[in-house]
Amino acid sequence: MKADVTVRSREEIATAIRMLTDAQWVRLRKASAYFAWVYGLDGDDLRQEAFFRALAGGRKWPTNVDVIRFLIEAMRSIANGEAEKAENQIEKVSIGQPGVSAESAVDIKDSTQSQEETMMNAESDDATRQNLLGLFPNDPQARDLVDGILAGYVGEELRTLTDLDEKGYASKRRFMRRTVDRHISEAKKL
Repeated sequence: MKADVTVRSREEIATAIRMLTDAQWVRLRKASAYFAWVYGLDGDDLRQEAFFRALAGGRKWPTNVDVIRFLIEAMRSIANGEAEKAENQIEKVSIGQPGVSAESAVDIKDSTQSQEETMMNAESDDATRQNLLGLFPNDPQARDLVDGILAGYVGEELRTLTDLDEKGYASKRRFMRRTVDRHISEAKKL
């Protein structure tokens, strides 16, 4: 952050959080659910962590930034940081008592796909996501749109997550479509 940008005080942040409207709460919940899905986190925890860091002074809120935009950017940053931690890169399998099923456990023998097919599909989906994200390395809005589209979000939900108005959203989608089309045509030439 530039040195000449003023930031809000802890009291201003607390007041702004207490004064959030129902519509703003919906927007924050949608954003935290989205980032939680993308990064494999809990949405409520992510939202609370953003509040905590803002109130504790770990996140600075510039006076020229809207409260919702500030909190969404804080959640995105926190989620991204959590995803980069080494311990979050390892698939965790809980071991419970024998005979007790865990909600998140998958019974491979009951699956319609073989274990190999399940692994190959997961790798393929992840490879597709990584290839698309690789087209926009320095464009967080385009990367969020990629993740949102892959998650099944559309229209207003995508605009809400990226803080784009209708014109900006249409422009960003055109840019992304052209980038992907150019990449596909270049790949065909090889």
